[in-house]
Amino acid sequence: MNDLQKWIRIRKELYLQMQRQVRHRLGEDTPELMRYHKTYNKEFLKKWTASNKEALWEQVSQSQVVMIGDFHALHQSQKAQLRILRSLPKGRKVVLAVEFFEAADQEKIDKYLSGKLSEKEFLKAVQWQSKWGFPWEHYRPLMRWAQKHKISVRGLNKSYKKRTAITLKSRDVFAGKKIAELVSEFPDHLVFVIYGDLHLAAPHIPEETTKILGKPFAKKILRIFQNSESIYFQLLNKELEASTDLVRLSQNIFCLMSVPPWVKWQNYLMYLEQTYDLGLQYEDEDDDDDEQLDYTDHVGRYVKIIAEELGLNVSVDALSVYTARDSSFWVQARESYDVKTLRWIEEMIAEGMSFYLPEIKAAYLARATVNHAASLAMRYVHAQSSSMTKLPTDVPSDFLSLIWLEGTAYFGSKIINHKRKTDTIADIKASLASRGPSELGKEALQLALAQKMHELMVITGVPGHRLQAKPRKKWSYMIAAQLLGGMLGERLYNGYRKKMVSTTTLRHFLAKPVDSKHFQVAYYDMLEVIESLPTLFHSKKEKL
Repeated sequence: MNDLQKWIRIRKELYLQMQRQVRHRLGEDTPELMRYHKTYNKEFLKKWTASNKEALWEQVSQSQVVMIGDFHALHQSQKAQLRILRSLPKGRKVVLAVEFFEAADQEKIDKYLSGKLSEKEFLKAVQWQSKWGFPWEHYRPLMRWAQKHKISVRGLNKSYKKRTAITLKSRDVFAGKKIAELVSEFPDHLVFVIYGDLHLAAPHIPEETTKILGKPFAKKILRIFQNSESIYFQLLNKELEASTDLVRLSQNIFCLMSVPPWVKWQNYLMYLEQTYDLGLQYEDEDDDDDEQLDYTDHVGRYVKIIAEELGLNVSVDALSVYTARDSSFWVQARESYDVKTLRWIEEMIAEGMSFYLPEIKAAYLARATVNHAASLAMRYVHAQSSSMTKLPTDVPSDFLSLIWLEGTAYFGSKIINHKRKTDTIADIKASLASRGPSELGKEALQLALAQKMHELMVITGVPGHRLQAKPRKKWSYMIAAQLLGGMLGERLYNGYRKKMVSTTTLRHFLAKPVDSKHFQVAYYDMLEVIESLPTLFHSKKEKL
């Protein structure tokens, strides 16, 4: 088996494993749902070509209705919807039509958008948790965008006592009718529809819409699916998965490829586990549920994949993953660390960071997402490979160690989710330019740029060059380390996938002891290799 076959096998196994676990929790598909899926899957049997943003924007300009798919448990899905909305020409009039609100709640939606209902009042009024249930935080930015630009938001969903596969057709008919009404009500607007991916198959909502508006209107409907598994694995076989973010299936059908399939299904699995294992807690409930999820299996699965990928012998026997719900984590930390280190740990928790404490062999998972779990897995792999015994917290002397830890963690997360993107120097400069003189985080951005310049001076042999920044806040070193580590990890991963860095070299890098007094020498030796590797993009904003 060659390297590509191994790469595909590992990822296909992970995808199928995630999908099986989701199916197990949801139960077997009914015959109705299986037929619905079959119709959807036919969309991706068409011949497709790799495409680009410019082709998509051109098609958007020629369309009166844009229908974009939504995978409800995947935050990247809603982020993609928002990116496209933000990219619309400023003069284009838009009405936003969404599945996640019911048409019967239109008066409440209007009151919320106009500021007559608070967010808490609104969510309670529309019964968000019981009627929709997916994280409001994923959808809030869409609503804020609509508020800011004074965009009308219309609910497309129909209320049912219980949503089942049998009601899918009825919901399609209802949504199609509502979209047709919006086209008539707003003839000079773009009707931007957000609805579950399955519903966008031609015989579903699109057909119900054209039954009312006439078959010729189909040419004015642009459909954008998200993250087709079948297309992804075709891209993977052609080694195009990293460079292709958008494919075109026909004149007015695209598919956006923003995450690998296993990331999509892992997010769904984590959502289901949080929802059904813990019991979804509503804002006005006082019920304290002390039952806790065990994320050790999730992170351990990624540890095994990363270790196999890099040819490392890493056992998960010593892996223990904790979350904010685990009171025992903080008890262990207080017994093992001095006040100064405890403050650093508190800051990492407050900033929503995932991290590994080698002294007590404890892994802390801040968020139940694939990127956090994969990064944490790599932190564990790195700690085992380098025999790390101490958490670096003494800045500025530990600054390079922090950068390297963040860089390797990011690299490991890319092995699991290669679609992840980091800030670049251009992004940091743009962010710095938009901030006021005293805004939070400004000195961290300045430090990141100064350190980058210092590194280039060192590896090009400029004698005696000193770092031209001295932050007042020690935490600025950690924020800068995250930014610099992301860029380092991105470049290292790209070099690895292009076979410019071997697994032998990676294992050698990972074995370097970050808590050594001589780590600075090792860091710049490794950096000289990494800086010679190519980058894929100038700014992450280039990507959809």
